[in-house]
Amino acid sequence: MIRWASAADAESIARVQVASWIGVYRGLIPDSVIDRLTVEGRTAQWNRFFAEPPPRSAMFVAEHLGEVVGMAQVGPTRDEDLDSDRIGEVLAIYVTPDHWDHGHGRDIMVQSLAWLRDSGFFAATLWVLDTNARGRAFYEAGGWRLDDATKIDETFGESLSEVRYRIGLPGTSRVPSRES
Repeated sequence: MIRWASAADAESIARVQVASWIGVYRGLIPDSVIDRLTVEGRTAQWNRFFAEPPPRSAMFVAEHLGEVVGMAQVGPTRDEDLDSDRIGEVLAIYVTPDHWDHGHGRDIMVQSLAWLRDSGFFAATLWVLDTNARGRAFYEAGGWRLDDATKIDETFGESLSEVRYRIGLPGTSRVPSRES
């Protein structure tokens, strides 16, 4: 089940994110980056998000048997070379490793892209670590294509090389509410 996330989900979202980072990035990025991630720290981040959500943004969670097992955050692109009124971005999408390959990632991506489309965006982008073969294969299977943009992300004090993917969002229709 995919649903809108709420402030009550902050800790569950943090747990998903930390577990996913450990499962995906161990061996791809320095252990020091992963070891600095804590559920408490990520919960604080998500509590701030829910206290003042950015404009035109959405957060969804995937549930399995009442447990949050995935999350996605979407909104306008943050990239200065793109028009944030027309291009959306998947800012984060994670599923806990014990629920990989069960369709939760696909389902939450479909919901996220539908929300972006229905919010008036004509295309979406996302950034992924260039060495994240699993993530890149997932995006490519969903129709995402490299757009040749690259960047070095130094958010965690390490230089991490990322590549940008893009997908078209044809058929914009309406702006969904949290109830739809």
